[in-house]
Amino acid sequence: MAITSGAGPHKAWLNVDGETLAIENGSVTQSAKRKTSSFSCAIPMSVKGAYETLAGLGDNNATITVLTRGTTGTLITGEVDRVSIDYIGRTIRVTGRDGSAKLHDNKSSEKWLNKMPSDIVSDLIGRVGLSGNVTSSALMAGKKVSSDFVKLSDNVSFAYIIHKLAQLDNAKWWVDPSGKFHYVPIGSPAGTYSIFINQDQEPIVSDCLDLNITRNVQAGKGISATVKSWHPKLKQTFQYQSNVEGRGGPVQYQYHIPNLTQDHATKYAQSMASEKARHELTVSATVVGDPTVYAGMGLKLSGTKLFDQTYDIDTVHHNFGMPGHRTHITARGAGEGRSAS
Repeated sequence: MAITSGAGPHKAWLNVDGETLAIENGSVTQSAKRKTSSFSCAIPMSVKGAYETLAGLGDNNATITVLTRGTTGTLITGEVDRVSIDYIGRTIRVTGRDGSAKLHDNKSSEKWLNKMPSDIVSDLIGRVGLSGNVTSSALMAGKKVSSDFVKLSDNVSFAYIIHKLAQLDNAKWWVDPSGKFHYVPIGSPAGTYSIFINQDQEPIVSDCLDLNITRNVQAGKGISATVKSWHPKLKQTFQYQSNVEGRGGPVQYQYHIPNLTQDHATKYAQSMASEKARHELTVSATVVGDPTVYAGMGLKLSGTKLFDQTYDIDTVHHNFGMPGHRTHITARGAGEGRSAS
Protein backbone atom coordinates (compact mmCIF):
# COMPACT_ATOMS: atom_id res chain seq x y z
CA MET A 1 0.00 0.00 0.00
CA ALA A 2 1.20 3.53 -0.74
CA ILE A 3 2.83 5.47 2.10
CA THR A 4 0.91 8.34 3.71
CA SER A 5 3.48 9.69 6.19
CA GLY A 6 4.93 12.46 4.00
CA ALA A 7 8.20 12.87 2.15
CA GLY A 8 10.54 12.08 5.03
CA PRO A 9 14.35 11.85 4.88
CA HIS A 10 16.07 9.77 2.24
CA LYS A 11 19.51 8.82 0.97
CA ALA A 12 20.68 7.10 -2.21
CA TRP A 13 23.82 5.29 -3.31
CA LEU A 14 25.43 3.92 -6.46
CA ASN A 15 27.11 0.63 -5.66
CA VAL A 16 29.62 -0.29 -8.35
CA ASP A 17 32.53 -2.73 -8.30
CA GLY A 18 32.66 -2.86 -4.50
CA GLU A 19 32.46 0.92 -3.99
CA THR A 20 29.45 2.65 -2.40
CA LEU A 21 29.10 6.23 -3.67
CA ALA A 22 26.60 8.75 -2.29
CA ILE A 23 24.22 10.17 -4.91
CA GLU A 24 23.31 13.87 -4.99
CA ASN A 25 20.27 13.35 -7.24
CA GLY A 26 19.06 10.74 -9.66
CA SER A 27 16.28 8.79 -11.30
CA VAL A 28 15.42 5.19 -12.11
CA THR A 29 12.90 4.13 -14.76
CA GLN A 30 11.69 0.55 -14.39
CA SER A 31 9.81 -0.93 -17.35
CA ALA A 32 7.69 -4.05 -17.74
CA LYS A 33 6.82 -3.20 -21.36
CA ARG A 34 9.33 -5.54 -23.06
CA LYS A 35 11.92 -2.77 -22.72
CA THR A 36 15.14 -2.24 -20.80
CA SER A 37 15.06 -0.28 -17.53
CA SER A 38 17.55 2.55 -17.01
CA PHE A 39 19.10 4.81 -14.39
CA SER A 40 20.83 8.17 -14.15
CA CYS A 41 22.51 9.84 -11.18
CA ALA A 42 24.85 12.67 -10.22
CA ILE A 43 27.69 12.09 -7.76
CA PRO A 44 29.81 14.90 -6.32
CA MET A 45 33.51 14.60 -7.19
CA SER A 46 34.21 15.21 -3.50
CA VAL A 47 32.80 11.76 -2.60
CA LYS A 48 35.77 9.62 -1.59
CA GLY A 49 36.77 7.20 -4.34
CA ALA A 50 34.19 8.42 -6.86
CA TYR A 51 36.58 9.97 -9.38
CA GLU A 52 39.07 7.10 -9.37
CA THR A 53 36.40 4.38 -9.50
CA LEU A 54 34.14 5.84 -12.17
CA ALA A 55 36.86 7.18 -14.48
CA GLY A 56 38.35 3.73 -15.05
CA LEU A 57 35.30 1.44 -15.31
CA GLY A 58 35.22 -1.55 -17.64
CA ASP A 59 32.90 -4.51 -17.20
CA ASN A 60 30.98 -3.67 -14.05
CA ASN A 61 28.06 -4.54 -11.81
CA ALA A 62 26.00 -1.62 -10.52
CA THR A 63 22.96 -1.10 -8.32
CA ILE A 64 21.03 1.96 -7.16
CA THR A 65 19.92 1.70 -3.53
CA VAL A 66 17.76 4.13 -1.55
CA LEU A 67 16.95 4.56 2.12
CA THR A 68 13.59 6.29 2.41
CA ARG A 69 11.85 6.78 5.79
CA GLY A 70 13.81 3.89 7.23
CA THR A 71 13.07 1.50 4.35
CA THR A 72 16.04 0.36 2.27
CA GLY A 73 15.44 -0.94 -1.23
CA THR A 74 17.29 -1.66 -4.45
CA LEU A 75 15.71 0.17 -7.40
CA ILE A 76 17.74 -1.38 -10.24
CA THR A 77 20.57 -3.83 -10.90
CA GLY A 78 22.60 -3.49 -14.06
CA GLU A 79 25.71 -1.93 -15.56
CA VAL A 80 27.05 1.60 -15.99
CA ASP A 81 27.09 2.65 -19.66
CA ARG A 82 28.40 6.22 -19.57
CA VAL A 83 30.35 8.43 -17.18
CA SER A 84 30.42 12.21 -17.80
CA ILE A 85 32.75 14.32 -15.63
CA ASP A 86 32.05 18.02 -15.13
CA TYR A 87 35.35 19.46 -13.88
CA ILE A 88 33.94 22.94 -13.30
CA GLY A 89 30.67 21.92 -11.66
CA ARG A 90 32.57 19.15 -9.76
CA THR A 91 29.91 16.54 -10.56
CA ILE A 92 30.05 13.10 -12.18
CA ARG A 93 26.95 12.09 -14.15
CA VAL A 94 26.44 8.33 -14.51
CA THR A 95 23.91 6.53 -16.74
CA GLY A 96 23.24 2.83 -17.20
CA ARG A 97 20.75 0.06 -17.93
CA ASP A 98 19.61 -3.17 -16.32
CA GLY A 99 20.79 -6.65 -17.28
CA SER A 100 18.42 -6.94 -20.24
CA ALA A 101 20.58 -4.42 -22.13
CA LYS A 102 22.70 -7.32 -23.36
CA LEU A 103 19.59 -8.78 -25.03
CA HIS A 104 19.58 -5.73 -27.30
CA ASP A 105 23.34 -5.81 -27.90
CA ASN A 106 23.55 -9.47 -29.03
CA LYS A 107 22.19 -10.69 -32.36
CA SER A 108 21.19 -14.10 -33.69
CA SER A 109 20.95 -15.87 -37.07
CA GLU A 110 19.89 -19.42 -36.30
CA LYS A 111 16.96 -21.80 -35.97
CA TRP A 112 15.36 -23.77 -33.14
CA LEU A 113 13.70 -27.12 -33.85
CA ASN A 114 10.67 -28.28 -31.86
CA LYS A 115 11.05 -25.69 -29.11
CA MET A 116 8.43 -23.85 -27.11
CA PRO A 117 8.76 -20.03 -27.03
CA SER A 118 9.62 -20.33 -23.34
CA ASP A 119 12.48 -22.73 -24.20
CA ILE A 120 13.92 -20.22 -26.66
CA VAL A 121 13.57 -17.37 -24.14
CA SER A 122 15.39 -19.42 -21.48
CA ASP A 123 18.15 -20.22 -23.98
CA LEU A 124 18.66 -16.59 -25.00
CA ILE A 125 18.64 -15.06 -21.53
CA GLY A 126 21.08 -17.72 -20.33
CA ARG A 127 23.57 -16.64 -23.00
CA VAL A 128 23.79 -13.15 -21.46
CA GLY A 129 23.95 -14.34 -17.85
CA LEU A 130 20.30 -13.84 -16.89
CA SER A 131 18.00 -16.29 -15.14
CA GLY A 132 14.61 -16.08 -13.54
CA ASN A 133 10.93 -16.81 -13.95
CA VAL A 134 9.94 -17.99 -17.44
CA THR A 135 6.37 -19.28 -17.70
CA SER A 136 6.01 -22.34 -19.93
CA SER A 137 4.36 -21.75 -23.31
CA ALA A 138 1.38 -23.72 -24.60
CA LEU A 139 2.41 -24.02 -28.27
CA MET A 140 5.55 -24.79 -30.24
CA ALA A 141 7.30 -21.78 -31.75
CA GLY A 142 7.65 -21.10 -35.45
CA LYS A 143 6.30 -22.66 -38.62
CA LYS A 144 5.66 -26.32 -39.33
CA VAL A 145 7.93 -28.01 -41.86
CA SER A 146 6.87 -31.63 -42.33
CA SER A 147 6.71 -32.76 -38.70
CA ASP A 148 9.12 -30.15 -37.32
CA PHE A 149 8.27 -26.77 -35.81
CA VAL A 150 11.05 -24.36 -36.70
CA LYS A 151 11.72 -20.84 -35.36
CA LEU A 152 14.11 -18.84 -37.52
CA SER A 153 16.04 -15.66 -36.76
CA ASP A 154 17.93 -13.52 -39.27
CA ASN A 155 20.52 -11.24 -37.66
CA VAL A 156 18.09 -9.70 -35.18
CA SER A 157 18.65 -8.96 -31.51
CA PHE A 158 17.85 -11.41 -28.74
CA ALA A 159 15.40 -8.80 -27.42
CA TYR A 160 13.54 -8.70 -30.76
CA ILE A 161 13.18 -12.48 -30.82
CA ILE A 162 11.85 -12.51 -27.25
CA HIS A 163 9.49 -9.64 -28.12
CA LYS A 164 7.99 -11.58 -31.05
CA LEU A 165 7.66 -14.73 -28.94
CA ALA A 166 5.93 -12.68 -26.23
CA GLN A 167 3.40 -11.48 -28.80
CA LEU A 168 2.45 -15.09 -29.51
CA ASP A 169 2.25 -15.94 -25.79
CA ASN A 170 0.46 -12.67 -24.87
CA ALA A 171 3.28 -12.24 -22.39
CA LYS A 172 5.47 -9.44 -21.10
CA TRP A 173 9.05 -9.52 -19.98
CA TRP A 174 11.23 -7.42 -17.71
CA VAL A 175 14.14 -7.56 -15.27
CA ASP A 176 13.20 -6.77 -11.67
CA PRO A 177 15.30 -4.58 -9.32
CA SER A 178 17.25 -7.60 -8.04
CA GLY A 179 18.31 -8.56 -11.58
CA LYS A 180 15.86 -11.48 -12.01
CA PHE A 181 14.31 -11.94 -15.47
CA HIS A 182 10.53 -12.45 -15.80
CA TYR A 183 8.56 -13.75 -18.79
CA VAL A 184 4.92 -14.17 -17.77
CA PRO A 185 1.43 -13.82 -19.30
CA ILE A 186 -0.06 -10.32 -19.18
CA GLY A 187 -2.42 -10.19 -16.23
CA SER A 188 -0.14 -12.26 -13.96
CA PRO A 189 1.35 -9.58 -11.70
CA ALA A 190 4.31 -10.25 -9.42
CA GLY A 191 2.70 -8.98 -6.22
CA THR A 192 0.21 -6.16 -5.67
CA TYR A 193 0.59 -2.50 -4.72
CA SER A 194 -2.53 -0.70 -3.45
CA ILE A 195 -3.60 2.93 -3.63
CA PHE A 196 -6.92 4.54 -2.66
CA ILE A 197 -8.95 7.71 -2.78
CA ASN A 198 -11.91 8.61 -0.55
CA GLN A 199 -14.22 11.06 -2.32
CA ASP A 200 -17.04 10.85 0.25
CA GLN A 201 -15.65 13.60 2.46
CA GLU A 202 -14.29 17.13 2.13
CA PRO A 203 -11.43 17.51 1.66
CA ILE A 204 -10.89 14.21 -0.13
CA VAL A 205 -8.36 11.77 1.32
CA SER A 206 -5.86 9.76 -0.73
CA ASP A 207 -2.47 8.13 -0.36
CA CYS A 208 -1.54 9.61 -3.78
CA LEU A 209 0.00 12.99 -4.44
CA ASP A 210 -1.53 12.82 -7.91
CA LEU A 211 -4.00 10.40 -9.52
CA ASN A 212 -5.29 10.44 -13.11
CA ILE A 213 -7.24 7.87 -15.09
CA THR A 214 -7.45 8.12 -18.88
CA ARG A 215 -10.02 6.06 -20.76
CA ASN A 216 -9.30 5.33 -24.41
CA VAL A 217 -12.81 5.22 -25.86
CA GLN A 218 -11.69 3.44 -29.04
CA ALA A 219 -9.91 0.69 -27.10
CA GLY A 220 -13.04 0.42 -24.93
CA LYS A 221 -15.19 -0.50 -27.92
CA GLY A 222 -15.63 -4.07 -29.10
CA ILE A 223 -12.36 -5.40 -30.53
CA SER A 224 -12.18 -7.82 -33.45
CA ALA A 225 -8.73 -9.17 -34.38
CA THR A 226 -8.47 -11.51 -37.38
CA VAL A 227 -5.31 -13.40 -38.27
CA LYS A 228 -4.98 -15.00 -41.70
CA SER A 229 -2.08 -17.19 -42.77
CA TRP A 230 -1.08 -19.14 -45.85
CA HIS A 231 1.08 -22.17 -45.14
CA PRO A 232 2.98 -23.06 -48.37
CA LYS A 233 4.17 -26.47 -47.16
CA LEU A 234 0.68 -27.57 -46.13
CA LYS A 235 -0.95 -25.60 -48.99
CA GLN A 236 -3.67 -24.38 -46.65
CA THR A 237 -5.02 -21.07 -45.40
CA PHE A 238 -5.63 -20.80 -41.68
CA GLN A 239 -7.73 -18.07 -40.08
CA TYR A 240 -9.14 -17.08 -36.70
CA GLN A 241 -11.15 -14.11 -35.44
CA SER A 242 -10.87 -13.19 -31.76
CA ASN A 243 -13.35 -10.81 -30.14
CA VAL A 244 -13.40 -8.70 -26.98
CA GLU A 245 -16.77 -7.26 -26.02
CA GLY A 246 -17.03 -3.51 -25.44
CA ARG A 247 -19.17 -0.41 -25.75
CA GLY A 248 -19.91 0.03 -29.45
CA GLY A 249 -17.75 -0.99 -32.34
CA PRO A 250 -16.32 -3.38 -33.19
CA VAL A 251 -12.96 -1.85 -34.05
CA GLN A 252 -11.49 -4.30 -36.53
CA TYR A 253 -7.85 -5.34 -36.96
CA GLN A 254 -6.54 -7.56 -39.74
CA TYR A 255 -3.19 -9.37 -39.60
CA HIS A 256 -1.54 -11.46 -42.32
CA ILE A 257 1.22 -13.61 -40.85
CA PRO A 258 2.80 -16.32 -43.05
CA ASN A 259 3.47 -19.96 -42.17
CA LEU A 260 1.06 -20.32 -39.24
CA THR A 261 -0.90 -23.45 -38.39
CA GLN A 262 -4.43 -23.18 -37.00
CA ASP A 263 -3.34 -23.30 -33.35
CA HIS A 264 -0.86 -20.50 -33.92
CA ALA A 265 -3.36 -18.36 -35.85
CA THR A 266 -5.84 -18.74 -32.98
CA LYS A 267 -3.27 -17.86 -30.34
CA TYR A 268 -1.98 -14.84 -32.27
CA ALA A 269 -5.50 -13.47 -32.80
CA GLN A 270 -6.37 -13.80 -29.10
CA SER A 271 -3.09 -12.16 -28.08
CA MET A 272 -3.57 -9.25 -30.52
CA ALA A 273 -7.14 -8.65 -29.36
CA SER A 274 -6.09 -8.68 -25.71
CA GLU A 275 -3.19 -6.32 -26.41
CA LYS A 276 -5.50 -3.76 -28.05
CA ALA A 277 -8.10 -3.98 -25.27
CA ARG A 278 -5.59 -3.49 -22.43
CA HIS A 279 -5.03 0.09 -23.60
CA GLU A 280 -8.57 1.04 -22.60
CA LEU A 281 -7.63 2.33 -19.12
CA THR A 282 -4.38 4.03 -18.11
CA VAL A 283 -3.73 4.92 -14.47
CA SER A 284 -1.07 7.53 -13.70
CA ALA A 285 -0.27 8.01 -10.02
CA THR A 286 2.40 9.83 -8.05
CA VAL A 287 3.09 8.67 -4.51
CA VAL A 288 5.56 9.53 -1.80
CA GLY A 289 8.83 7.80 -2.69
CA ASP A 290 8.47 4.08 -2.09
CA PRO A 291 11.18 1.53 -2.96
CA THR A 292 8.76 -1.39 -2.47
CA VAL A 293 6.81 -0.75 -5.69
CA TYR A 294 8.25 -1.87 -9.02
CA ALA A 295 7.24 -2.50 -12.63
CA GLY A 296 5.64 -5.89 -13.14
CA MET A 297 3.46 -5.68 -10.04
CA GLY A 298 -0.30 -5.22 -10.09
CA LEU A 299 -1.80 -1.87 -9.05
CA LYS A 300 -4.98 -2.31 -7.00
CA LEU A 301 -7.07 0.86 -7.13
CA SER A 302 -10.00 1.61 -4.82
CA GLY A 303 -12.30 4.57 -4.20
CA THR A 304 -12.92 5.72 -7.78
CA LYS A 305 -16.22 3.78 -7.86
CA LEU A 306 -16.11 3.36 -11.66
CA PHE A 307 -12.54 2.16 -12.18
CA ASP A 308 -11.76 0.09 -9.07
CA GLN A 309 -9.81 -2.99 -10.18
CA THR A 310 -6.25 -4.30 -10.49
CA TYR A 311 -4.06 -3.06 -13.37
CA ASP A 312 -0.68 -4.21 -14.71
CA ILE A 313 2.07 -1.75 -13.73
CA ASP A 314 3.97 -0.97 -16.94
CA THR A 315 6.45 1.61 -15.65
CA VAL A 316 7.71 2.96 -12.34
CA HIS A 317 9.83 6.11 -12.28
CA HIS A 318 11.72 7.11 -9.14
CA ASN A 319 13.03 10.67 -8.72
CA PHE A 320 15.25 11.40 -5.72
CA GLY A 321 17.42 14.31 -4.66
CA MET A 322 17.22 17.54 -2.65
CA PRO A 323 13.43 17.98 -3.27
CA GLY A 324 12.82 14.51 -1.82
CA HIS A 325 11.89 11.11 -3.24
CA ARG A 326 8.79 10.62 -5.35
CA THR A 327 7.54 7.59 -7.28
CA HIS A 328 5.49 7.85 -10.49
CA ILE A 329 3.46 4.80 -11.53
CA THR A 330 1.82 4.04 -14.89
CA ALA A 331 -0.49 1.02 -15.11
CA ARG A 332 -2.87 -0.25 -17.79
CA GLY A 333 -5.71 -2.69 -18.26
CA ALA A 334 -8.96 -3.41 -20.02
CA GLY A 335 -12.19 -2.75 -18.14
CA GLU A 336 -13.14 -5.49 -15.74
CA GLY A 337 -14.63 -8.56 -17.41
CA ARG A 338 -13.26 -7.85 -20.90
CA SER A 339 -11.31 -10.81 -22.27
CA ALA A 340 -10.58 -12.31 -25.68
CA SER A 341 -12.66 -15.18 -27.01
